[in-house]
Amino acid sequence: MEKLKRVSAPAWEYMQKFDLAVWCKVYFSHGTKVNNITNNMCEVWNAKIVEHRKKPILSMCEGLQCYIMRKMATHKKKLEAHIRPLAPVQHKKLDQFIKPKSHKWRAIWAGDSERVLFEVHSQNHKVGVNLHKRTCTCNVWQLTGMPCRHAVAALAKMCLKTENFVHKWLTMEAIRATYSHCIKPVNSEEYWTLTNVPRPLPPTIKRAAHRPKMKRRADPVERER
Repeated sequence: MEKLKRVSAPAWEYMQKFDLAVWCKVYFSHGTKVNNITNNMCEVWNAKIVEHRKKPILSMCEGLQCYIMRKMATHKKKLEAHIRPLAPVQHKKLDQFIKPKSHKWRAIWAGDSERVLFEVHSQNHKVGVNLHKRTCTCNVWQLTGMPCRHAVAALAKMCLKTENFVHKWLTMEAIRATYSHCIKPVNSEEYWTLTNVPRPLPPTIKRAAHRPKMKRRADPVERER
């Protein structure tokens, strides 16, 4: 923040208005197992409902119901053939830590009786790793639930599988629990059960406060002049 203040005082004043827990990674909650803040999910959803949201309410709900049903069924079918303990995306992230980056770090056992404390160093950088609490000084393990490069080095020192130290929310067991339910099929209107509830009426049309625009017919003769 002091560096930001030297670069741009107005930017520093603007960021001071917000709680650090909503934008500074150091103060992020460890309960969500995510280390970034984006609105990608909202943007994707808005892009998918463009063709449905302009329809009447029932047609819109039916279109969204069919879209979600197809999407969940497609994902469930793809994941059925996945036999590894982690979800495909999580395996890809973990492999990025295991292959190139963890080799630069060396883990030293601290000498505790439980063999869970390690000092992991690379040149002049040193961090502490606790395999029992699943924590690292860099805070990545706590935020994402995924062992960081330092934790990977410590696990390799103990000949332990890194997959067993990933948070349970990122495993295939959690994914299968997410897709254990399904969107129930909905019958068309002729199969609906009749009730005594009054039928909904369309909303009242309100005229705008300003003067409506006049639609003038263009005269082809005047256009030629």
